[in-house]
Amino acid sequence: MKTLVFLVRHGETLWNREQRCQGFTDVDLSEKGKEQAEKLARYLAKISRLEAVYSSDLIRARKTAEAIARLQGVEVQTDARLRELNQGEIEGKNLNSLLMDYPEILQKWMTEPAEVKMPGGESLRQLQARAWQAFQEIVEKNRGAELAIVAHNLCNTAILCKILELDLNHFRRIKQSSGALNIIEITNTGPVIIRLNDTHFLEEL
Repeated sequence: MKTLVFLVRHGETLWNREQRCQGFTDVDLSEKGKEQAEKLARYLAKISRLEAVYSSDLIRARKTAEAIARLQGVEVQTDARLRELNQGEIEGKNLNSLLMDYPEILQKWMTEPAEVKMPGGESLRQLQARAWQAFQEIVEKNRGAELAIVAHNLCNTAILCKILELDLNHFRRIKQSSGALNIIEITNTGPVIIRLNDTHFLEEL
């Protein structure tokens, strides 16, 4: 029995463009992000008939998921475990602010990111534990189906690292662009990533 998961990163937000840490902050899609969501939705409608669409409960992911679900005739099911990394006190800050106010955390984030617990937030390992639990439960509930899961940069990366058995300290080897699509095929022998960070359908933007 084959299950096909379309793992999506939400469309662009203004904070993405400004390179600000978002985390749990509920930042809406930019106009470009809304266009990305619509283009992604149209592309998925061409290549798949989805039986379910799941999403983080944050608005940037939820609106991306709603665009997908609308063309598939299904409802979006939200799961807070699919949220982005909780970045606590540093949410809303850009690189210059981090260099000024949190130099030690930033240094460790560059060298040993898996071990960094954000002040007032969580670590990559904590994120991976909740996201992977959600991913496994969603897949088990939809065995044999084609479904979409819409989440966030680090959330998706943590799931992909788990599948690849890649240590989170090396998470930067995986890229997740705004509006990107990953395709994961799951059989009795386990998950296989058959497409990674695909954005070809957004090129005209």
